[in-house]
Amino acid sequence: MTQSVMDSFKLAQRLLSVKQHVSQAVSDQFFLFHPEWELRYGERGRQFCTADSCFHIEFLAGSIQGGAPQAFADYARWTAGMLAARGIDAHSLEENFAQIEKHLSPVLSTAELKTVSTFLNSGRHACSESAAISEVELPDAPLTLTKRAFLAAILGGQRQAALGIVEEALQNGARHTDIYVDVITESLHAIGSLWEQNKISVAQEHMASAIAQYVIAMIYPRLIPQSPSRGTMVVTGVAGEQHQIGANLVADALEENGWAVRFLGSNLPNASILSTIEEISADVLCISTTLVANLPSAAELIEIALSKLGEKAPRRLSP
Repeated sequence: MTQSVMDSFKLAQRLLSVKQHVSQAVSDQFFLFHPEWELRYGERGRQFCTADSCFHIEFLAGSIQGGAPQAFADYARWTAGMLAARGIDAHSLEENFAQIEKHLSPVLSTAELKTVSTFLNSGRHACSESAAISEVELPDAPLTLTKRAFLAAILGGQRQAALGIVEEALQNGARHTDIYVDVITESLHAIGSLWEQNKISVAQEHMASAIAQYVIAMIYPRLIPQSPSRGTMVVTGVAGEQHQIGANLVADALEENGWAVRFLGSNLPNASILSTIEEISADVLCISTTLVANLPSAAELIEIALSKLGEKAPRRLSP
């Protein structure tokens, strides 16, 4: 790592090491300043406030690790919109960011605090933007009707209907990658937007995702890999990564294109990933991170793979 990258990595790790303590302090102070929240939400509200602050710090650490203030701004903008749909003013989020900065200042150097302030300021500015959330729309394309029908099926909990819709598209000549990108991925983006706008519940969002995973598993046997093999690959999510649908789609598409893929799922310890790399002599390690907050874990895995495996490390490591 270069010095600047190493500094970002160290700062991200420092933020993660103090996130629980800082988040608790932020929550205590927020409820002290806003006794009406105590009456409205009680102890459960305190717990949610602390958990939310932890997540803000995790995303802040990941954005700093990736050197992307805009990523934190996008996260803040999304969070403000999601809270607004639930009747919580964006000012509360701005105040939370300010308290995070205040409680981080005693444990950071002047240079580190300056970096943190830059990222938090980008988040505060994003909170104050008044970008209206538009209705979910699916663009016109060859599979537009398939997308709309699939989205309706997963929203309605119709597992067999969702599978039938995709199978019909495959029989009519659609490729697996078309289904993955133009139907499943876009439908799940729409599901996420509906949840963000508080138009569907968490249960509905989880149900839709589960049905999508079911469909992916059911059409997987239809894949016809190219021959000969282009090499061996491990596809995995790092420890703490809870999402695996995206990695699953990538793994299947790469297998269809001639790679011998070992798909490990998500949220795995580094030792298990390294063991699999050695077992199959993987040429490529593909690391899935759906949140910037998990970038430090991805960087750590790459560093460990290079240092512990030496010449046996994959010739390509792709986060």
